[in-house]
Amino acid sequence: MKIQSYRFGHIEIDGKAYSKDVKLIGERVVPNWWRGTGHRVELSDVQDLLDADAEVCIFGTGASGLVRVSEAVKSEFQKRGVKVLIQKTASACDTYNRLLKEEKKLVAGFHLTC
Repeated sequence: MKIQSYRFGHIEIDGKAYSKDVKLIGERVVPNWWRGTGHRVELSDVQDLLDADAEVCIFGTGASGLVRVSEAVKSEFQKRGVKVLIQKTASACDTYNRLLKEEKKLVAGFHLTC
């Protein structure tokens, strides 16, 4: 799944547009990703990402980087041998596409606004 474009409030993945936060798990898009505490990612928000077979988890924290990933989330991924990358969403999309070309097993969560 390639990310064709990202701009504030909009992402296009494999020719389909989304205007709400998304998670990417293998070849599947999980639309309308809403976190229990809004701008903070907790374990309960990413259980499906944790359960996936991944080498790298990428979090796009929004255009301005306002989303925070809890230490518990980072720790749990690391315990499972999954590298965690946390970047503003534009950079996270670029990183996702680059690692996809390198054939890495990826999961991701992208906040599309702030």
